[in-house]
Amino acid sequence: MAVKLKKIQRKNPQNTASVKWYLTQEKVGVVGMTEIAREIEERSALSFGDVQSALSNLVEILPVFLKLGHTIKLERFGSFRVSVTSRGTATADELSARHVKRLKLIFLPGKELKRSLEDVSFEIE
Repeated sequence: MAVKLKKIQRKNPQNTASVKWYLTQEKVGVVGMTEIAREIEERSALSFGDVQSALSNLVEILPVFLKLGHTIKLERFGSFRVSVTSRGTATADELSARHVKRLKLIFLPGKELKRSLEDVSFEIE
């Protein structure tokens, strides 16, 4: 199965006169929880409802542990953690929660998930 690519032209933001061609992945659609649950149902002894319930509960429980400062490691799948970006101050005493600029959710794929994408091929449309 090949990843479909398309050719696009982009301007350089620092030099709008400079235009180059790049490859980008062609988006073919969105797969939601229902489709994922159906696929898991077909590969396991679990019912569609059981899978859907487990996925729903996973989405609800992940933020609980992330807000407590935990990294969540789902073995073969990967890990989730939160990262914070803040504005700097001259002294540590000046820092407060109002200096937080952004909270990011970071996902790092597990080794097995990364390896499963190593043999990908590409097809340019």
